[in-house]
Amino acid sequence: MVLERGDGAVYDVLFEHEADPGIAFEPMHFGCCGNHCIFCFIDQNPRGLRKTLYFKDEDYRLSFLHGNYVTLTRTGRADLARIAAQRLSPLYISVHAADPAVRTKMLGLSSDDHLMDKIRFLADSRIELHAQIVLCPGINDGRVLAETHDALRAFYPQMKSLAVVPVGLTRHRKGLPDLRAVDAGTARQVIGGIHVLQERNIKELGGPFVFLADEFYLLAGAPLPPAARYGEFWQIENGVGMTRAFLDDFEREAADLPKRLKRRKKIVIVTGALAAPVLEGRVIPRLRQIGGLEADLAAVENRFYGTSVTVSGLLTGQDIARALAGRTAGATVLLPANCLNTDGLFLDDWTPERLSAGLGCRVVVAEGFGAGFEGLMRRR
Repeated sequence: MVLERGDGAVYDVLFEHEADPGIAFEPMHFGCCGNHCIFCFIDQNPRGLRKTLYFKDEDYRLSFLHGNYVTLTRTGRADLARIAAQRLSPLYISVHAADPAVRTKMLGLSSDDHLMDKIRFLADSRIELHAQIVLCPGINDGRVLAETHDALRAFYPQMKSLAVVPVGLTRHRKGLPDLRAVDAGTARQVIGGIHVLQERNIKELGGPFVFLADEFYLLAGAPLPPAARYGEFWQIENGVGMTRAFLDDFEREAADLPKRLKRRKKIVIVTGALAAPVLEGRVIPRLRQIGGLEADLAAVENRFYGTSVTVSGLLTGQDIARALAGRTAGATVLLPANCLNTDGLFLDDWTPERLSAGLGCRVVVAEGFGAGFEGLMRRR
């Protein structure tokens, strides 16, 4: 370990065992976002939530450590030099539009932040980059989307992937800019345009480069691309390829599911409205083939954020409790893991234990449907 004192003295220290060296590191203070994005989801949170849900981080260290997206608007020359010197790679960048005028409008900036120059520096420094575009119909779709794709593709292979995700709009938008949600028709148009770009990229780059969030395919009722079209699933945490990965994992794990249970069981699987047709068509029929198992699906309507928010990761404990009222007698409720944070809390601070007590049934966070799922079925 290399230690630098406040007076500039540098020491090389070698620890010969894993015992606590007695060093206390200063807590990390995160950089705060100074943008005023017209689509910011945090601005659409209702009042009364825990304090951390209102913090807007803008810190390239969090991008490196945890995959958080950073706009780089507050990343100056010294920061860029540090990123290059310390090899903080990969980084995840929110671009939204390469056109400075469109990006300035979308991020609420007073002037051009010269993002492309920063990306060029990072690419030249051999930092691996992944970018995202939050698609706002009528603002950065169509020609703007194609131009942004081409501008970022120019930095390939250091710019490894580009994700396009639909804008998320809640019912808590009083005083915020008017925006249109991505509907089925828009989703079909975007899929068609991106498919053309992907085919060109496959021929010229050897891979699609640009990827769509699952929501586009689910909204349009279009088939999901095969796993080979997602590369290494670089942006799965951004909802890109998550459904495909889940379905493929389920198909593999289904071979380990029992043919019959020793004791009759009833399960209720919780999901958001968007993924419900996928589970209803692919997962529930397979589970119902298990003798002695009664499998039901609960597509939960999001009243907390509004019915336009349909993903499972934004479900609250109170909405799940409302949707399951009267449906869980003798059942085990399976929750998707992404609706809880690392502390086991829903967005409204409910816990699975509170949900269990309110419903009067067992509640389990489901990580998969393979051998572990079989074990769950056999438990009392």
